[in-house]
Amino acid sequence: MCNEVVTVICSLFGWILSAFAAFSCFFLEGKYLDGPFGSSSIGVGFLGISTWRYGTFYSHGSWCKSWESYSNIIEFMEGDLRDSTWTAAYAFAVIAFCLGFFAVVFALCSGRKGGACLSASLFFVTLCQGLSLLVFSSDVVKVFEANGVKLGISFGAGCSIAAIILWFFAAVSAAATGKNDDGDRDASREELEEPLVANDEAEAA
Repeated sequence: MCNEVVTVICSLFGWILSAFAAFSCFFLEGKYLDGPFGSSSIGVGFLGISTWRYGTFYSHGSWCKSWESYSNIIEFMEGDLRDSTWTAAYAFAVIAFCLGFFAVVFALCSGRKGGACLSASLFFVTLCQGLSLLVFSSDVVKVFEANGVKLGISFGAGCSIAAIILWFFAAVSAAATGKNDDGDRDASREELEEPLVANDEAEAA
């Protein structure tokens, strides 16, 4: 019972965090000296870009504007900086979110059954969530860094890392549930076979 609860809780919170990772506008964050608010923080996410006055903790700024709208504000953002690596990372983040939802539903409904299948699904979700961090190898990060803006982990990336850990614990817990279930079936089979063996021996005597 404990393993099933751990699986459900970890997968549920992992799914919530994966939503913040996939659908935010500040997956990465950096300091931009010549921003629209002077010294500004800039958040870069899959859905768009956010800027706010540096040191104001996400206040006094503009939220989740489209990438295109910033091409006229930040000079080095002319054109679309999002390359195939960025697009692949976004696809993996969305896959993790979608498959994670079905994994949560399956964990809630299956109980002790299907532990091995659920575990394999959760390990795959863990892999997809991890591949969302490919953004750090994208042209977006390279172009920003070449222009003096070093992008690092922000709220979205932090949620993605936390989701990876939770998905992994959920997968391990589901695997343990499946193993325990197999052990219970073997024990039940042995209990059923013992009276049959005793009857055969009695008949032979």
